[in-house]
Amino acid sequence: MSERLTPPAPPASPASEVLARAVAATEWASAPGAVRTKVLELVTDSLAVIAGGAAHDTMTRLRQATPSAPGPATAIACREGVDTMSAVLLNGAAITVLQRQDGYAHAKGHPASQLLPPLLAVAERRGLSGEQLLTAFVGGYEVAARVGVALGGVPEHLHDIGNWVTIGVSAATASLLSDRDERTIAAAIDGASSLALSFDRFTTAAGATMHHLYPASAGLVALNVAQGAVAGLSALPGSLERFYGPHLGKELRTDRLTEGIDAAGRFDRYEVLDGYLKLHPSCAHLHGVNDAVAALLARTALREDDVESVDVGIFGDGFRIDASDPQNDLAARFSVGATVAAAIVHGRLDDDGLADLEPLRPLMARITVRHDPAMDDLAPEGRPGRVTVRLRDGRTLVEEVVHPRGTPRVPATEDDRMAKVLDLLGRCYDDRATERIIDAVVALPDAVTLGDLTASLRNS
Repeated sequence: MSERLTPPAPPASPASEVLARAVAATEWASAPGAVRTKVLELVTDSLAVIAGGAAHDTMTRLRQATPSAPGPATAIACREGVDTMSAVLLNGAAITVLQRQDGYAHAKGHPASQLLPPLLAVAERRGLSGEQLLTAFVGGYEVAARVGVALGGVPEHLHDIGNWVTIGVSAATASLLSDRDERTIAAAIDGASSLALSFDRFTTAAGATMHHLYPASAGLVALNVAQGAVAGLSALPGSLERFYGPHLGKELRTDRLTEGIDAAGRFDRYEVLDGYLKLHPSCAHLHGVNDAVAALLARTALREDDVESVDVGIFGDGFRIDASDPQNDLAARFSVGATVAAAIVHGRLDDDGLADLEPLRPLMARITVRHDPAMDDLAPEGRPGRVTVRLRDGRTLVEEVVHPRGTPRVPATEDDRMAKVLDLLGRCYDDRATERIIDAVVALPDAVTLGDLTASLRNS
């Protein structure tokens, strides 16, 4: 005999309520100085990453194929304002094109770059201040990071993009739309949890550019959930613990969802401080290898013709995503062989070097990539890689990197950060506009509106 399906009883104290209370209590002005500095760095970096992606031909075609109505929101590389949904779609899709988006040390994902498109569009639509935008950004990042850690990773077949970060984006967007109403934020957290977005991990290494719609789709869902919560649509409390975590996580630890929140209901530990910047145009799993090759090039006069063979040892997750025979520049960014060959052939690893793979293939044929199990315990905080180059004159060069540049253990220098920002913004903007964008982000905490920033972003 069939049994009636009845909704489960919610937990006595759902994590969504605790997290929502902390988001509502977040104040930009009272956040530690290191947090405010890091957030402004992440916002600047994310804008640059979106601009660099927007200049790619895939995004040019997407803009041409996307009908948008005139509106109050800014889509990078568009001079005129567009409707909110189009801005979230176009800015979100550009995030992953160059694989330069931010990351978080304790869980695989990209909180900052996914937060920015919906928050920017909503803040523009509502005429909000820079401080309101930044306050929501901090709260959303903290929610997302705690969910990411509590999941214990995601199943092997799922991509981290558009996964746990979506819950933090929903919380942050609901905070902006509701003027930090706790009940609305909690409903957005549980609402996003009940949707449980999941995307195919293997599209990227295959070079399938539909991948770029993952963060865009997640941003649109987050915005819709937040708007639904503001409208009074209800969510089932406890959806995060009961449904999302068990189905989209590897090993849910519910106690970790609310770690770092004090007795007064405020964040007293800021996970955003463990966010990192990507200094290579490749999957973060390859950055130990990429840094190792860069170090070899910096201390030797290594040339392609000198190389007899290259042996690369890498940790398990890096090996599993390795695209051994990439056919386009997206797949190349997930290829150990392509990124190593590009660096050696061109003297450095950059986007231009991955655009044409044919000059790289002779050297790629001499590169062996293998899983080194001894490196597995060093991830995910480390992205270890060892590169051994055997030269035709009999010498052997070896370099190993565990913690790549840009990560919390080896933070990006100001020169590193600015070189990346100037390069990527420069693909859509001239020098003067680039300078105005950077200055406008610095001035955001005191900006009554986002007008200076968005006017600069429309000056492409």
